[in-house]
Amino acid sequence: MKIICLVKFVPDTEQYEYDYETDKINREKSKLILNPDDRNALAWALQRKKQDPSTVVEVVSMGPPKTEKELKDFIRLGADHGVLISDRLFAGSDSLATSLVLSKYLSQQEYDLVLTGTHTLDGGTGHIGPQVADLLGLNQFSNIKAIEEANEEFSVVEAHQDEKIIRLKLQNPSILSLTSQMNMRLGFVRYENIDKDVDAQFSLVTNETLNLSKDEVGRKGSPTKVRKNVVAKRKKTTHQRVNLDDDGIEAVVQFLQEKGYL
Repeated sequence: MKIICLVKFVPDTEQYEYDYETDKINREKSKLILNPDDRNALAWALQRKKQDPSTVVEVVSMGPPKTEKELKDFIRLGADHGVLISDRLFAGSDSLATSLVLSKYLSQQEYDLVLTGTHTLDGGTGHIGPQVADLLGLNQFSNIKAIEEANEEFSVVEAHQDEKIIRLKLQNPSILSLTSQMNMRLGFVRYENIDKDVDAQFSLVTNETLNLSKDEVGRKGSPTKVRKNVVAKRKKTTHQRVNLDDDGIEAVVQFLQEKGYL
């Protein structure tokens, strides 16, 4: 079984630089981190590979050249291949133009399942999974909180829908957009693998390969126009300590229920 994970690196909400003159985040100077929803997609795929070594995992990201190191670290974590889609023509692409680039790449590949995140910290539209699926004519579903089963023929998942949890079966190949509520741990590169040479497993893809029109991508191919950005400030919350007694357990259960984990 081959799984392709579509991941995105987003500005760290704790360490980013905002240019108020251009009303944009400076992505070159801001620290980038793996989007939380996408992290769960990759973590699930790598866990599946541990359980079934015949599983092939490819990680694909569209972004700036500086994310090459992070993609190579995913290979050191256990992924079979890493792909960075990067070209100056793609700069400023909205979700539609981004979906077009990703779908063009996927149309040239073979796979059984595509995993990605539902939302991103720097956008939150939830468009990428559904749009890529529509362009490729694939089954898809978003807001997935659990994958019960997945093979070459079908996937069985649980997802949030209309304030309910539903269980459904999709024919593969399909695109599943996961959420951070899966709470999966990605882990770190082992010390002995930090300097492992993985160049042979890494590919850089530009528009020379995809051959998309200049009018289809970047700002020219992006119908979405942002009128104004609002910089949200994160509020720090105090830690609450509870005792290991009935009252403490009740407080923890109530907290988890309020957050939607129970």
